[in-house]
Amino acid sequence: MDHNHGSDTSTTSCHSMSMSFHAGYTEIILWNGWTTKTVAEFVLSAIAIFVVSFLYEALKFLRQNLMRIEARKLAQRLAEDQRRKNNVSDCGGCSDTPLADPREKTYWQQLVEYSHIVQSLLNLLQIIVSYLLMLIFMTYNYWLCLAVVLGLGVGYFFFGWNKKDAQESECCP
Repeated sequence: MDHNHGSDTSTTSCHSMSMSFHAGYTEIILWNGWTTKTVAEFVLSAIAIFVVSFLYEALKFLRQNLMRIEARKLAQRLAEDQRRKNNVSDCGGCSDTPLADPREKTYWQQLVEYSHIVQSLLNLLQIIVSYLLMLIFMTYNYWLCLAVVLGLGVGYFFFGWNKKDAQESECCP
C-alpha cells in the first residue's frame, strides 16, 4: 500500500515503508541521500551504524566521567575552604586580614560555567544520536536493528561497567 497522502503519483516518487520486521539490503536510512542499493553499501552502512551506537555508549561514559571530575573538584574546593576557615578560627585572630567566606555561585554564574556549557552540548549531542538510532531501528530491517543493538551492547561492555551508583539510569539520556 502506497502512502502518497493525496499527491499525484506521476510527479512525486513514493516509498512505502514496511511496518514489520524484514530483511533486504535496499533501504532508505534516515534521509533520501542515505539509500543503500547494493549489498556493499548496506554492509558499510550497518558497520557505520554499529560504530555510531558504540560511540553513543562512549559519549555517555565521557559525560559521566566529566561530572565525576567536576564533583571531585567541588568537594576538594569545599574541603580546602573548610580547612582554611578552621585554621583561621584556631589561630585566635593571628592574622590581620581574615579570609573571606567563599560565596556560593549564583544560578546565572553556574549556568555560564565552562563545565556546564560542555555538559549541555554533550547532552544535546547524546539526545540527537539517541533519536537517530531510534529512527534507524524503526526501519525494521533485521540487520540494521542488529547493528544498533550490537553496537550498544559492545559499547556497554567497554564503557558501562564503570557505573558505580545503582541509581544511574540505563535508559534514556
